[in-house]
Amino acid sequence: MEKRKRKIKRYQILLVILIIIFIYSSYNVFMWVRSDRKLKNLEGDLYKEVVKTSENNENETEEGYEEDNKGSISVDFEKLKQINSDVIGWIKINDTYINYPILQGETDEYYLKRDIYGSYNLSGSIFVYSSADRNFNDENTAIFGHNMKNQRMFAQLKKIYNGELGQDINVEICTENGTRIYKVFSCYIQSPDLEIVQSEFAEQEKTNYIDTAIEKSKIDFKQSIDYSKKIITLITCSANGSKRLVVNAIES
Repeated sequence: MEKRKRKIKRYQILLVILIIIFIYSSYNVFMWVRSDRKLKNLEGDLYKEVVKTSENNENETEEGYEEDNKGSISVDFEKLKQINSDVIGWIKINDTYINYPILQGETDEYYLKRDIYGSYNLSGSIFVYSSADRNFNDENTAIFGHNMKNQRMFAQLKKIYNGELGQDINVEICTENGTRIYKVFSCYIQSPDLEIVQSEFAEQEKTNYIDTAIEKSKIDFKQSIDYSKKIITLITCSANGSKRLVVNAIES
């Protein structure tokens, strides 16, 4: 009889554990779907309000974003600043969904799970370190974004890594002071415990940093490098989240 009671108790404990797992998983799915919808609405509304593209895109969706969207952009930073004064720029890469404001919080983690309105969102925002120069005048500016399953944020950096965008790739960064075009010269995956970003360099360090990045690159972009130019480093998680996908670009 006692043995039977212990067996029933074990089943009860197992049932409770399974119920907890089910509730937790259901909550995560709900939050992901909610964040996904919120992000799409945010993208569409924000894009229509503050961004103008130099070329019309016949395939443009109602949301204002399209994967093959072409042309340079102009951004109404006055409107953006009214929404959030933490906005320091806008990033766009043709033939991807990467077309977002860049934010800078008081801490490095602030925009990991917050949107431009400061609301909780699993997708987070595209952001830079809290210590970064707001005008992208550091020798190397790190820009971070999540690798979302819905292909939003920095998920489509993998198109660069997989060679889908070719060897001549522009990264457009718009700021209040104008637009800068950066040419991708390296992309690779590495462990997060290895140094990825160095913002300032001593003599010869920058040359070594760039050369090392080129050596690690999966693709030979055959870019002519002017080592005096500023760099940006785009960073997201790899597909399984255990490593980092890194894309380096240099001002053209």
